[in-house]
Amino acid sequence: MDTKMTIIPQKFYAMDFAFYNSMGLYSFQDRCEIIKEVGYDAMHWVAWDGRNWEEALRLGTVKEKFDLEVAGVYIVLDLSLGEHDIRNSGILKMLEIMPEGSTVELAIQSAGRGIRPSEETGDVPVMAWLKKALLIAERRGIRILLYTHIQHWIDKHSDALRVCEKMNHPNLGMIFSSGNWYMGEGNNLSQLLKKGMPYIKQVNLAGARRSPLGFFKVATIEPLDMGELDNFAVVALLKRMGYTGYIGYTGWDEGGDVYNKLERSLKMLKDIDRRINAHPHWGNHLNF
Repeated sequence: MDTKMTIIPQKFYAMDFAFYNSMGLYSFQDRCEIIKEVGYDAMHWVAWDGRNWEEALRLGTVKEKFDLEVAGVYIVLDLSLGEHDIRNSGILKMLEIMPEGSTVELAIQSAGRGIRPSEETGDVPVMAWLKKALLIAERRGIRILLYTHIQHWIDKHSDALRVCEKMNHPNLGMIFSSGNWYMGEGNNLSQLLKKGMPYIKQVNLAGARRSPLGFFKVATIEPLDMGELDNFAVVALLKRMGYTGYIGYTGWDEGGDVYNKLERSLKMLKDIDRRINAHPHWGNHLNF
Protein backbone atom coordinates (compact mmCIF):
# COMPACT_ATOMS: atom_id res chain seq x y z
CA MET A 1 0.00 0.00 0.00
CA ASP A 2 1.29 3.47 -0.91
CA THR A 3 1.67 5.51 2.28
CA LYS A 4 3.21 8.62 0.70
CA MET A 5 1.62 11.92 1.64
CA THR A 6 -0.35 13.62 -1.16
CA ILE A 7 1.26 16.95 -2.02
CA ILE A 8 -1.22 19.66 -3.06
CA PRO A 9 0.30 22.02 -5.66
CA GLN A 10 0.90 25.40 -4.07
CA LYS A 11 -0.46 28.52 -5.82
CA PHE A 12 1.30 31.88 -5.57
CA TYR A 13 0.11 35.45 -6.11
CA ALA A 14 1.70 38.90 -6.26
CA MET A 15 0.12 41.95 -4.68
CA ASP A 16 0.37 44.90 -7.03
CA PHE A 17 1.88 47.03 -4.27
CA ALA A 18 5.16 46.15 -5.97
CA PHE A 19 4.31 48.35 -8.97
CA TYR A 20 4.21 51.61 -7.00
CA ASN A 21 7.32 53.78 -6.85
CA SER A 22 8.35 57.45 -6.79
CA MET A 23 8.02 57.60 -10.60
CA GLY A 24 4.38 56.54 -10.63
CA LEU A 25 2.38 53.35 -11.15
CA TYR A 26 2.42 50.78 -13.95
CA SER A 27 -0.86 50.47 -15.88
CA PHE A 28 -3.29 47.72 -14.93
CA GLN A 29 -2.49 45.87 -18.15
CA ASP A 30 1.26 46.12 -17.54
CA ARG A 31 0.81 44.82 -14.00
CA CYS A 32 -1.14 41.81 -15.18
CA GLU A 33 1.21 41.06 -18.08
CA ILE A 34 4.32 41.24 -15.88
CA ILE A 35 2.83 39.11 -13.10
CA LYS A 36 1.82 36.50 -15.69
CA GLU A 37 5.18 36.49 -17.50
CA VAL A 38 7.13 36.14 -14.25
CA GLY A 39 5.05 33.03 -13.52
CA TYR A 40 2.62 33.77 -10.68
CA ASP A 41 -0.73 32.00 -10.65
CA ALA A 42 -2.69 35.10 -9.64
CA MET A 43 -2.58 38.87 -9.34
CA HIS A 44 -3.86 40.84 -6.37
CA TRP A 45 -5.38 44.29 -6.89
CA VAL A 46 -5.03 47.23 -4.49
CA ALA A 47 -8.22 49.33 -4.56
CA TRP A 48 -7.13 51.58 -1.64
CA ASP A 49 -10.57 52.97 -0.74
CA GLY A 50 -14.19 53.18 -1.85
CA ARG A 51 -13.64 56.04 -4.30
CA ASN A 52 -12.31 53.44 -6.75
CA TRP A 53 -15.29 51.10 -6.50
CA GLU A 54 -16.15 51.18 -10.22
CA GLU A 55 -12.67 49.95 -11.16
CA ALA A 56 -13.55 46.57 -9.64
CA LEU A 57 -15.51 45.82 -12.83
CA ARG A 58 -12.27 45.12 -14.72
CA LEU A 59 -11.42 42.23 -12.41
CA GLY A 60 -13.90 40.12 -14.35
CA THR A 61 -11.69 40.35 -17.46
CA VAL A 62 -8.41 39.24 -15.88
CA LYS A 63 -8.81 35.48 -16.31
CA GLU A 64 -9.82 35.63 -19.97
CA LYS A 65 -7.44 38.42 -21.00
CA PHE A 66 -4.31 37.50 -19.04
CA ASP A 67 -4.89 33.87 -17.94
CA LEU A 68 -4.48 34.95 -14.33
CA GLU A 69 -6.63 34.35 -11.30
CA VAL A 70 -7.47 37.24 -8.97
CA ALA A 71 -6.35 36.28 -5.48
CA GLY A 72 -7.90 39.25 -3.76
CA VAL A 73 -8.63 42.97 -3.47
CA TYR A 74 -7.08 45.15 -0.77
CA ILE A 75 -9.14 48.07 0.50
CA VAL A 76 -9.08 50.33 3.57
CA LEU A 77 -12.02 51.20 5.84
CA ASP A 78 -11.68 54.40 7.92
CA LEU A 79 -14.68 54.91 10.16
CA SER A 80 -13.25 58.15 11.57
CA LEU A 81 -14.49 59.66 8.28
CA GLY A 82 -18.07 58.50 8.91
CA GLU A 83 -19.92 55.64 7.20
CA HIS A 84 -21.34 57.82 4.43
CA ASP A 85 -18.02 59.19 3.19
CA ILE A 86 -17.47 57.74 -0.31
CA ARG A 87 -14.17 56.25 0.87
CA ASN A 88 -16.27 53.95 3.08
CA SER A 89 -19.66 53.77 1.37
CA GLY A 90 -17.94 52.97 -1.91
CA ILE A 91 -16.71 49.70 -0.42
CA LEU A 92 -20.30 48.49 -0.23
CA LYS A 93 -20.84 49.54 -3.85
CA MET A 94 -17.73 47.60 -4.84
CA LEU A 95 -19.06 44.48 -3.11
CA GLU A 96 -22.20 44.74 -5.24
CA ILE A 97 -20.43 44.91 -8.63
CA MET A 98 -17.21 42.91 -8.28
CA PRO A 99 -17.16 39.31 -9.59
CA GLU A 100 -19.08 36.84 -7.47
CA GLY A 101 -16.86 34.67 -5.31
CA SER A 102 -14.19 37.36 -4.94
CA THR A 103 -11.93 37.81 -1.91
CA VAL A 104 -11.76 41.23 -0.25
CA GLU A 105 -8.93 41.98 2.17
CA LEU A 106 -10.15 44.71 4.50
CA ALA A 107 -7.67 46.83 6.42
CA ILE A 108 -9.43 48.89 9.10
CA GLN A 109 -7.47 52.08 9.61
CA SER A 110 -9.80 53.51 12.22
CA ALA A 111 -12.85 52.28 14.12
CA GLY A 112 -13.90 55.88 14.83
CA ARG A 113 -12.60 59.16 16.16
CA GLY A 114 -10.70 58.84 19.40
CA ILE A 115 -10.44 55.05 19.19
CA ARG A 116 -6.84 53.93 19.35
CA PRO A 117 -5.26 50.95 17.55
CA SER A 118 -6.32 47.60 19.08
CA GLU A 119 -8.81 49.30 21.44
CA GLU A 120 -11.73 46.93 21.97
CA THR A 121 -14.27 49.76 22.17
CA GLY A 122 -13.90 49.79 18.39
CA ASP A 123 -15.44 46.34 18.11
CA VAL A 124 -18.99 47.72 18.26
CA PRO A 125 -18.85 50.20 15.34
CA VAL A 126 -16.67 47.86 13.27
CA MET A 127 -18.98 44.89 13.75
CA ALA A 128 -22.01 47.04 12.93
CA TRP A 129 -20.39 48.04 9.62
CA LEU A 130 -19.29 44.48 8.90
CA LYS A 131 -22.84 43.19 9.37
CA LYS A 132 -23.95 45.40 6.46
CA ALA A 133 -21.03 44.32 4.30
CA LEU A 134 -21.55 40.65 5.12
CA LEU A 135 -25.19 40.77 4.00
CA ILE A 136 -23.88 41.59 0.51
CA ALA A 137 -20.96 39.18 0.79
CA GLU A 138 -23.18 36.27 1.78
CA ARG A 139 -25.57 36.92 -1.10
CA ARG A 140 -22.73 37.13 -3.65
CA GLY A 141 -20.37 34.47 -2.29
CA ILE A 142 -17.65 37.00 -1.40
CA ARG A 143 -15.09 36.46 1.38
CA ILE A 144 -14.18 39.43 3.58
CA LEU A 145 -10.80 38.86 5.22
CA LEU A 146 -9.56 41.23 7.92
CA TYR A 147 -6.08 42.56 7.14
CA THR A 148 -3.62 43.30 9.94
CA HIS A 149 -1.67 46.52 9.37
CA ILE A 150 0.57 48.09 12.00
CA GLN A 151 -0.71 51.37 13.45
CA HIS A 152 -4.20 50.75 12.04
CA TRP A 153 -7.09 49.84 14.35
CA ILE A 154 -6.49 46.20 13.38
CA ASP A 155 -2.91 46.63 14.48
CA LYS A 156 -2.24 43.01 15.41
CA HIS A 157 -3.47 39.65 14.17
CA SER A 158 -5.04 39.09 17.58
CA ASP A 159 -7.36 42.06 16.84
CA ALA A 160 -8.56 40.42 13.61
CA LEU A 161 -8.98 37.10 15.41
CA ARG A 162 -11.04 38.70 18.17
CA VAL A 163 -13.51 40.18 15.67
CA CYS A 164 -13.73 36.91 13.70
CA GLU A 165 -14.47 34.94 16.86
CA LYS A 166 -17.13 37.39 18.00
CA MET A 167 -18.94 37.49 14.65
CA ASN A 168 -18.44 33.83 13.70
CA HIS A 169 -19.68 34.41 10.15
CA PRO A 170 -18.84 31.94 7.33
CA ASN A 171 -17.95 34.78 4.94
CA LEU A 172 -15.60 36.50 7.40
CA GLY A 173 -12.00 35.49 7.95
CA MET A 174 -8.53 36.97 8.25
CA ILE A 175 -5.21 37.33 6.47
CA PHE A 176 -1.91 36.26 7.92
CA SER A 177 0.82 38.70 6.86
CA SER A 178 4.34 37.68 7.90
CA GLY A 179 5.66 41.23 7.51
CA ASN A 180 2.96 42.79 9.68
CA TRP A 181 3.33 40.00 12.25
CA TYR A 182 7.09 40.63 12.39
CA MET A 183 6.57 44.39 12.79
CA GLY A 184 3.69 44.00 15.25
CA GLU A 185 3.53 40.96 17.52
CA GLY A 186 6.84 39.43 16.45
CA ASN A 187 6.51 36.50 18.86
CA ASN A 188 4.21 33.66 19.99
CA LEU A 189 3.53 32.71 16.37
CA SER A 190 2.66 29.08 17.12
CA GLN A 191 0.01 30.15 19.62
CA LEU A 192 -1.40 32.78 17.25
CA LEU A 193 -1.66 30.39 14.30
CA LYS A 194 -3.17 27.62 16.41
CA LYS A 195 -6.00 29.92 17.46
CA GLY A 196 -6.29 31.66 14.11
CA MET A 197 -6.17 28.70 11.74
CA PRO A 198 -9.98 28.31 11.48
CA TYR A 199 -10.14 31.90 10.18
CA ILE A 200 -6.87 32.32 8.22
CA LYS A 201 -7.89 32.07 4.56
CA GLN A 202 -4.97 33.79 2.84
CA VAL A 203 -1.27 34.48 3.50
CA ASN A 204 1.21 37.05 2.24
CA LEU A 205 4.94 37.23 2.92
CA ALA A 206 7.58 39.94 2.98
CA GLY A 207 11.29 39.99 3.57
CA ALA A 208 12.00 42.23 6.56
CA ARG A 209 14.62 43.40 9.01
CA ARG A 210 14.21 45.66 12.02
CA SER A 211 15.44 49.16 11.26
CA PRO A 212 14.56 52.77 12.18
CA LEU A 213 14.75 53.43 8.43
CA GLY A 214 11.98 50.92 7.73
CA PHE A 215 8.18 51.05 7.47
CA PHE A 216 6.80 53.25 10.29
CA LYS A 217 10.42 53.27 11.57
CA VAL A 218 9.95 49.65 12.67
CA ALA A 219 11.17 47.33 9.92
CA THR A 220 11.95 47.20 6.23
CA ILE A 221 9.77 45.50 3.62
CA GLU A 222 11.94 43.69 1.07
CA PRO A 223 11.95 40.94 -1.56
CA LEU A 224 11.71 37.44 -0.13
CA ASP A 225 15.37 36.62 -0.65
CA MET A 226 16.40 39.42 1.73
CA GLY A 227 15.87 40.41 5.34
CA GLU A 228 16.14 38.77 8.74
CA LEU A 229 12.60 37.35 8.89
CA ASP A 230 12.68 33.57 8.32
CA ASN A 231 9.73 33.05 5.98
CA PHE A 232 10.68 29.40 5.47
CA ALA A 233 10.04 28.72 9.16
CA VAL A 234 6.78 30.71 9.02
CA VAL A 235 5.41 28.83 6.00
CA ALA A 236 6.56 25.46 7.38
CA LEU A 237 4.59 26.15 10.56
CA LEU A 238 1.51 27.21 8.59
CA LYS A 239 1.70 24.02 6.51
CA ARG A 240 2.10 21.82 9.59
CA MET A 241 -1.06 23.41 10.97
CA GLY A 242 -2.97 22.56 7.80
CA TYR A 243 -2.87 25.72 5.67
CA THR A 244 -3.37 24.95 1.96
CA GLY A 245 -4.48 28.27 0.44
CA TYR A 246 -2.75 30.90 -1.67
CA ILE A 247 0.60 32.34 -0.57
CA GLY A 248 1.49 35.80 -1.84
CA TYR A 249 4.34 38.29 -2.12
CA THR A 250 3.64 41.68 -0.51
CA GLY A 251 6.13 43.95 -2.31
CA TRP A 252 5.06 47.21 -0.66
CA ASP A 253 7.09 50.39 -1.22
CA GLU A 254 10.20 48.70 -2.59
CA GLY A 255 10.68 50.60 -5.85
CA GLY A 256 13.39 49.67 -8.33
CA ASP A 257 13.01 47.09 -11.10
CA VAL A 258 9.70 45.47 -10.24
CA TYR A 259 10.14 42.55 -12.66
CA ASN A 260 13.41 41.59 -11.00
CA LYS A 261 11.96 41.70 -7.49
CA LEU A 262 8.84 39.76 -8.48
CA GLU A 263 11.03 37.14 -10.16
CA ARG A 264 13.40 36.78 -7.21
CA SER A 265 10.52 36.53 -4.76
CA LEU A 266 8.68 33.88 -6.80
CA LYS A 267 11.89 31.85 -7.01
CA MET A 268 12.12 32.02 -3.22
CA LEU A 269 8.45 31.09 -2.77
CA LYS A 270 8.87 28.02 -4.96
CA ASP A 271 12.07 27.00 -3.19
CA ILE A 272 10.47 27.37 0.24
CA ASP A 273 7.65 25.12 -0.95
CA ARG A 274 10.13 22.58 -2.37
CA ARG A 275 12.13 22.41 0.86
CA ILE A 276 9.03 22.03 3.02
CA ASN A 277 7.77 19.14 0.87
CA ALA A 278 11.18 17.44 0.93
CA HIS A 279 11.95 18.07 4.61
CA PRO A 280 8.69 18.72 6.53
CA HIS A 281 10.46 18.36 9.88
CA TRP A 282 12.92 21.21 9.27
CA GLY A 283 12.35 24.01 11.77
CA ASN A 284 9.73 22.22 13.85
CA HIS A 285 11.69 22.79 17.07
CA LEU A 286 11.97 26.55 16.64
CA ASN A 287 10.45 28.46 19.55
CA PHE A 288 8.55 31.36 18.01
